[in-house]
Amino acid sequence: MSNNGFILDFLINYDETWCNMLGIFNPYLDPYDYNWSKSVPMYDILAYEKYPKYNFVYDKLWIAKSCGMECGELKNLHKRDVEYPIFIKPRWGHKTASSKGCYKINKYEDALQYIDDDDMMWSEFIDAKEGMTDFILLNGEIKWQMTLEYSDTQKGFIDDWKSISMKHQPPESIINWVHAHMAGYSGILNVQYRSDKIIEISLRPARGGSYLKSCNNTNIINNINSVIDFNTWDETIEDKMNYKPFYSFKCYTKAPIIYLLPQYALDTIMYLFNSKSFYEYYFEPSGKVGMVFFQFYHSDFDQGSKAKSFMETLILSLQMFFILWFAIFIYFFMNGKKLESYKTIFIIVIFLFCTQIFNPLTTFYSKFKTQKQQLF
Repeated sequence: MSNNGFILDFLINYDETWCNMLGIFNPYLDPYDYNWSKSVPMYDILAYEKYPKYNFVYDKLWIAKSCGMECGELKNLHKRDVEYPIFIKPRWGHKTASSKGCYKINKYEDALQYIDDDDMMWSEFIDAKEGMTDFILLNGEIKWQMTLEYSDTQKGFIDDWKSISMKHQPPESIINWVHAHMAGYSGILNVQYRSDKIIEISLRPARGGSYLKSCNNTNIINNINSVIDFNTWDETIEDKMNYKPFYSFKCYTKAPIIYLLPQYALDTIMYLFNSKSFYEYYFEPSGKVGMVFFQFYHSDFDQGSKAKSFMETLILSLQMFFILWFAIFIYFFMNGKKLESYKTIFIIVIFLFCTQIFNPLTTFYSKFKTQKQQLF
């Protein structure tokens, strides 16, 4: 197992113990009376290792070629080879996540700073709205699907919200690709696409299976578990695998994130806005500046939009608050000024800053990994 896989495995195994010890909410476990089988991989690195016969889908360059896209290794890009703009991104899907390292390139000179990276690729730029589908396959046959439609408004390449409904259907060309290339596969296949072109595929459910679990239907989870554990599908409950439509909202900030609200505060805010049971810190960079930091689901679009705006304003204010006070403390220290008169304030600020430890372990790992990748 790779180092990343080992770290994830460790955190996943001990996260529940950590949350129970602190008495805090674990969004992937606590809201539900039912859960995923332990055999269902929730992270790309684990899925890559679980399905060696099918992990070719993590090669995004191969995926682009299979869809007939103009593409290639970035190191082999020549100025006159392509029509701009193009899109560049990390080639291997199990080594990176979300939109990290992804850029629209308008001219050859803009690509030069990335061109020596052996793991980067380029493809034609698809100017179309993104969509995503979780397919459930049994021996290569599509048994069920959940499709998410993305908002027209975006921060970089990051959607503001997604709509999840049984009425949404994937493009016919995407279904045909799955039938053509996933023969014999049993499991979950997450496919992201723009128009009829696939941009990324994973062998695990989107967002740790939270979209599927937020349908609040045990039949969906039980049937998917049966595919993973026993390679079977119960057709007698197919007509009972329905759910009411809902929305996924992403909260975004341009401020550097040094402080996270403790889980208790998140619980209160989401309760007041009447959100669905699942919400989490979720970190995704938008280019070199700005980052998604929180994701939640809501049944009502207008209420969800208000909650999104509130969270974005609150997190921005808190980052500015702590940055300001730390700058003041550093100024006093560097200039040899005494802190006695500010000692109480200093203690209160440090105490408030430390309240962020009341969050799941995986939250800190995800934030650190995302900030590290964005910085370097």
